[in-house]
Amino acid sequence: MSKSDHQLAHLGAEAAQVLSNPAFSEALRLMRESAYTTFKRMPIKDAEGLVLAAQAARLTDAVESTLRGMLQAGKMAQSRIDLNSARSESKLRRGMRAVTGR
Repeated sequence: MSKSDHQLAHLGAEAAQVLSNPAFSEALRLMRESAYTTFKRMPIKDAEGLVLAAQAARLTDAVESTLRGMLQAGKMAQSRIDLNSARSESKLRRGMRAVTGR
């Protein structure tokens, strides 16, 4: 299901708040540090443990990159909202542009 520009802009603003939260930043740092330490201390012969430690590190990175992606999508949506509100055109023309992409 596709989200509207207003919904994307709101999600982007929420993502910005999460990313700027010092507690969240510290939690991500601690998760990365823990995953790295676990990976470093894992015996080479423990293949499953190495895979799990690597997955923990990747998961931490995925959470942060997903939030950053939401932030950027929100900025783009807000730009579209601002652009649409600045245009002086009828609602019919705006609807046609939304359908045709022109």
